[in-house]
Amino acid sequence: MAVYSDDSLASFSSRGPRLIDAAVKPDVTAPGVGIVAARAAGTTMGTPVDANYTSASGTSMATPHVAGAVALLAQQHPGWGAQQLKDALISTAHEVPGTKVTEQGGGRIDLATAMGPVTATGSVTLPPVQVGAGKKQQQAATVRYTNTGDHAVTLSLAASLATNTGRVLPDGVVGVGSGKVQLAPGATADVPLSLDGTKATRGQYYGYVTATSSDGTVLTHTTLALNAHGALHKLTVIARDRDGKVMEGAAPTIWGADGFVNYTSLEPAVAEVEEGTYQVSFNTIDKAADGEELREVVNPEVKVTKDMSVTLDAADTVQVQIRTPRPAEQRGVLSYQTYRKIDGNGLIQGVMYFDVAQRIYVSPTARVTDGDFEFASRWQMVAPQLRAKVPGTPLAFTPYYVDASPAFGDKGARLTAVDAGDGTAAELRAAHVRGKLAVVRWHFTDDRALARAAADAGAKALVLVMEDGFYPWTRWSPTGDRMALPTMRAGAAEGTALLKRAKARSTTVEFTGTVRSPYLYDVMQVSKGFVPKPLVYTVSERESAVVRSTYTRTGATSWAGEQRFGWRPYQDTAWNQYTRYVPTGQERVEYVTGGDTLWRQTVRHNVVGDPDMPLMAGMSDVPRTYRPGQNVTERWFGAVVRPSIPRGAAWQSVRNGDTLSVFVPEFTDSGTGHWAFGEVPSGGVGSGIRAGSPAAAAADLPDTATAVLYRNGKQVAASDNGAWGDIEVPGGDAAYRLDLTTARVSDDWDFATGTRTSWTFRSGTAATAALLPLLQVDYTVPVDARNAVGRGRTHRLGLTVRMQDGMKAPSGVTLKVETSYDGGRTWATASTARKGTGFSATVERPARVKGDAYVTLRVTAKDAAGNTVRQTVDRAYLHPGTR
Repeated sequence: MAVYSDDSLASFSSRGPRLIDAAVKPDVTAPGVGIVAARAAGTTMGTPVDANYTSASGTSMATPHVAGAVALLAQQHPGWGAQQLKDALISTAHEVPGTKVTEQGGGRIDLATAMGPVTATGSVTLPPVQVGAGKKQQQAATVRYTNTGDHAVTLSLAASLATNTGRVLPDGVVGVGSGKVQLAPGATADVPLSLDGTKATRGQYYGYVTATSSDGTVLTHTTLALNAHGALHKLTVIARDRDGKVMEGAAPTIWGADGFVNYTSLEPAVAEVEEGTYQVSFNTIDKAADGEELREVVNPEVKVTKDMSVTLDAADTVQVQIRTPRPAEQRGVLSYQTYRKIDGNGLIQGVMYFDVAQRIYVSPTARVTDGDFEFASRWQMVAPQLRAKVPGTPLAFTPYYVDASPAFGDKGARLTAVDAGDGTAAELRAAHVRGKLAVVRWHFTDDRALARAAADAGAKALVLVMEDGFYPWTRWSPTGDRMALPTMRAGAAEGTALLKRAKARSTTVEFTGTVRSPYLYDVMQVSKGFVPKPLVYTVSERESAVVRSTYTRTGATSWAGEQRFGWRPYQDTAWNQYTRYVPTGQERVEYVTGGDTLWRQTVRHNVVGDPDMPLMAGMSDVPRTYRPGQNVTERWFGAVVRPSIPRGAAWQSVRNGDTLSVFVPEFTDSGTGHWAFGEVPSGGVGSGIRAGSPAAAAADLPDTATAVLYRNGKQVAASDNGAWGDIEVPGGDAAYRLDLTTARVSDDWDFATGTRTSWTFRSGTAATAALLPLLQVDYTVPVDARNAVGRGRTHRLGLTVRMQDGMKAPSGVTLKVETSYDGGRTWATASTARKGTGFSATVERPARVKGDAYVTLRVTAKDAAGNTVRQTVDRAYLHPGTR
C-alpha cells in the first residue's frame, strides 16, 4: 500500500484485514504519494513536472519501490526464492507508530535493514482458537529466523497482539518457544509458536513477534493474526408484524463484530452464533390510509451467552415525530439509517424512499453499553403545498397537484364542488361546472385531456378521485407545458365522501397552501446510543442554524433546482439524492440542524429534468457544519458572478517544477465558497458537461470558457476548457499572463453574460509546490434578489483584493474601478477609497441614462510585488431607472 513521505498511510490505500480468514493485509507499504517518475512523450498522466518527468500518486507508484527492493535483494541473495525475498522485506520493514497492523502489515519497506544479516518469517496467521475450550497447542505455527552474517546472534523473542480497538490479548495465549534463539553465522532456526485458548478472550487480534538483539535493537518482527472464537450458541429470532402476528419465514438481519450471520434453519429462524454482542433487525414498508410507512425494528444489543430466543415486534415501534415552529410537511425523498459499531467494526443500514411515505417508525431501545449505536432520519419539510377542507364539516384531506398542474395562488381558492361523473364533455355540461370545482372519478385516463375538457366547460379547477387501493400521491413540477386548469388527485375515501356530500347539498371546498414555501426545515434527527420513547425532535432556532438564503433570479427561469446534502461523521456520502425546487427572486428562511452533521449545498439556476438523481451540476459551496443557534446569510448567483478562486477551495493553483497547475472555476458569486463550471442550459443533453469542453461543443451549447497563457509575452498554451488543468512551461523565472474568457448567451442568463479576466505574475522553477500569486477580487454589491441595486443615482460597491488561501495578503494594493452603462462603449471611473482591509467604490449613473440599465464592471488591481488582475464583467448587475 502507498504512504506519504512521513510514512502515514495514503487515504486511497486499501485497509485490511483480508476477507474470510481475517488475515493481515497489506504485507508492507511503500512511498506512493507525489512520486516523480519518467514521463512518456505527449502524455499528461499525473502532474507533469517538465518534459521528461511527471508526478503521480497511487498504489501503482508504490509497487515499483517494492519491485526494485526485491530486485536488489535478489541480486544480493541469488539463491533465495520468492518466499524468502518476501519474508525479508516484511520482517525488516519499518513499523509506523499509530498505524494499525491491518493497515501497514510489517510496515514501510526498509531496504537497508532487509539487506542486513537477520531476517525472519514475514507473516503468520495462527489457527483459530475457541475461547475457554480445548488445550494448549505446542506447535500451532513456526517462525523461521535466518542469520546470513558472519557473527553469531542471540535474539530475545516476544509476542504482542491486540484488537484494532486496542484490547490486548491476555498473556500466555501465544507462546514463543523458550523466548530466546541463538543463530550461528549462516544458520537458520525454527521457533514454535504455541496457543492456549483457555486464556483467550473473543476477538480478532493482530501484532508482531519481535526479535531483539542483546543491545536492545529490534532486528526483525513477524506479523501475527489470531482469531479467538467464542463458544457457539443457538439464537432463535422471532419477527412479528405491526399487528403482533408472527411473520412466517422471516429472517431478520443478525450482525456482530465479525460481520453478518447466516441462519442454519428457518421456521423457526435459528442461527449458530459465537458468544458475544449482536444487532438484530428488520424493516418493512407498510400501507396506511394516506400513503406508506417506513418501519425499522431493531435490537442493537443482544448479548448471547447461552442458547436464547429474541423477539422483534413491529407493534412496539414508535413514530419519529418532527415538530416545527410553523406548519410543515415532508417533501422529497425520506431516509433513515442505523449505525452500529462493535469491537472496531462498523455497519450502516438505511432506507431511502419516495415521499409517498408519510411516517417513520423505529423500535425504542435500551442504551447500548458495548460499542456505538445511532439512529438518524433525514427530513426536508416545507409549508404545506395543498390542503382541502369543507368548512363546517369534519371533511378535510390532502389532495396532490398532478405534475403539470397550475397552482392556486398563495391565497388559495374557495369553490363549489359538483359531481361531474367520469369527466366526459356531456357530463361536464350536465353538471353545470362553470365557475366551480369539477370532481370526477378517474380511471387513469388522460388527465391532460380531462383538464382541457373541464376548462372548456368553464370549470375553475378539477379533482380526480382515485380508484380504491391507489394513493393520490404525485409530484408537482414548476416547469413544462401547463395543464388547462388546476388539477388535483384525491384518495378514494375522501373523494367518495366529497362526491356524496356534493350530490346531497351545495358543498364548498376551501383550498389552502403554497408551492412557494417561505421556509424550509432541513432536519437530521439523531438519536445517539439509544432510541428514546417517545421519539420527538423539535426544530428550533436554538438547535438549528438559521440560514437566510436568497436564490437570485438569473434570467428567464423563475425556478431553480437545489439540494443540501447531509451526512453523518461515519458516512462517506449522503443518502439523500432528491433535487428540490425553489422559486428564484426571493429569500427563504432555512432551519438546518446544527452539530456534527456535515452539509453541502448545490444550487442550479434552473430546474433539472430528473429530480431523482443527485444534483451534479450547479453552484456548490464547500462542505461545512453549522453551530446550533448560528445565523447565516447565503446569496446564490448574487453579483458579481465571475471567474475566481473561492475562499475555502479544496484545490490550489501552484507551480511544481516546471508545471503550472491552474484551477480557476469559471463562475463564483458573492457568497463565500460558492463556485461552478459552465453548465448545460435548460433543455440540454445532460447535467455534467463543462462549458468549453469538447462535449459541450458537440452538443452545441452556448456556454464557452477559453484560456490562454503567455510567457514573456509569447503564447505557450491555450485551452477551450477554461483555466483548469496542468500546463508545462519552460524552466526558469519569467513573467506570465493568464487570460480567461467566458460567455453565456442562453436566456437563462441576464447577468455575467461575458467575462474577461487577465492575471499577470512572475513564476520560476519550483522544487516543491509553490502557490501562484494570482490576485483575486471579491465584490460586495447592494443588490436584491433580482441582482438589482436601488433606484438612486449613486450606489457603493465593496471590493477586496486578496491572494488564494494559504498566501499572505497582498501589500501596497492599488485599485481602479470603471463602469459602463452602454455595454462597454463608454466608461466612467468610479471614485474609490480604502475601507478597512478593502476598498469602497462610488458608482454614479450617467445623466443621459434614464431607464433600467445593466452595469458592466471593469476592475484593475496591482500589488507592490507587481502582480496584477484586470477583470471585466458584462452586465454585472442591474441599475433600475428612477421612478
